[in-house]
Amino acid sequence: MNEGTIALLSQWCLICLVWMGSMDPLLSEMKVSPRRLLAVLCAFLLCSFVSWKVYFAPIEVSLSGAMLPFLASAWLYARLPQVHRRLYVLGACATAVLLFWLRWLFFNDPILLFWDERVILPVTGILSILAMTRHRVAQLFQVMVALPLADVLYSLYFRRLSGTCSLGSEYAQDLLWSAISLWGIVTITRLAALRILKWKKTASPDSNPKR
Repeated sequence: MNEGTIALLSQWCLICLVWMGSMDPLLSEMKVSPRRLLAVLCAFLLCSFVSWKVYFAPIEVSLSGAMLPFLASAWLYARLPQVHRRLYVLGACATAVLLFWLRWLFFNDPILLFWDERVILPVTGILSILAMTRHRVAQLFQVMVALPLADVLYSLYFRRLSGTCSLGSEYAQDLLWSAISLWGIVTITRLAALRILKWKKTASPDSNPKR
């Protein structure tokens, strides 16, 4: 599969799910309008198709892979509780360092790759973020910060070896949107399980009098 394909497929799927209303329970809990989320996803999809890039001397910056994620994280940052904002930022930075270390480790010792790197890194990042907070907006904020920041650290560190530096490449976009998709699946599954448990608790007292 070509690099960047996972990102495009994930964006298309998320747009369809939001359009059909399948993610309304999650969006209502996060207090995010479906229209705004659709606008953000369409912006990502358009920039991914066109592949707009900005050049700063030898550094190549992708609009959809580097700039838009940080802009989206800034929008999410404004929705975070002011008391814990610094902690969420520190948590995202810690996850980014962890992911950078894993990529560095796999680069120097490929035998440690027991699975595809595009699976190991998103799973590790999501597990790290879920262990830090249960706040939905904070989780998504940390995803949007940690994955692109880890790519920036990795690209700048290995610039001396390759001679080029590309921030937000197609491969980095695959990692980011794999993590976002995984976070969405885990979150929606958890919400569905909690609703089923609540329904069973409310239904059990009503059945007792009939017995």
